[in-house]
Amino acid sequence: MTTPESAASKVYGRFPKCPSRTQFPVITGFVTPGSDFPPPHPLDASVTMDVFDPTEIIAPGRPERIRVVEVDDPFLVEVNWCVCGEFAASLAGCWELEFYLNTIDGGGKKSSGLIGSTSRDVDDEVKSASSSDDDFARRCYTSSLEVGAKKVEEGAYSLLVIITLRRGKCANPGKRLGDYLGFAEIPVLVFVPGE
Repeated sequence: MTTPESAASKVYGRFPKCPSRTQFPVITGFVTPGSDFPPPHPLDASVTMDVFDPTEIIAPGRPERIRVVEVDDPFLVEVNWCVCGEFAASLAGCWELEFYLNTIDGGGKKSSGLIGSTSRDVDDEVKSASSSDDDFARRCYTSSLEVGAKKVEEGAYSLLVIITLRRGKCANPGKRLGDYLGFAEIPVLVFVPGE
């Protein structure tokens, strides 16, 4: 299940800051070939993920951010990530995102597992910035997945996105590049009956 290109380019959440040189968070993280170098790394990345209710608009063009989902409503998962450092400008390929729901209360076993995937060409960045140091670049991306109403059973789940990089364009992606792995998790997302 993929999101149309026009919807994928709208950003509701925020882009992450470049990661701290000394921190590797448990719930989100990004490993790149630059992670193997001593700090400062030539390539770092960071990621954020949010869930929105597209049926509840809290301001013009802005859906409500949620952690409790009514099973009768669709929900939208938005992932924003940035790659930073002197190697960021030279990246090429296709970012591939896979979204997983995993039951944490023992129910909803039919809803657990892969719920969808999206992709975005590296050249299709949303936000780019260079600092006064020409060797440092920041390239940011967004991708979203809308899951339809009644696709997930009632229960408590963890939501996980895994981001990898493939060779070539997304229209014809090649082999997965080994040292690129981004992930973000929402530890508890609860699905309840509709009103």
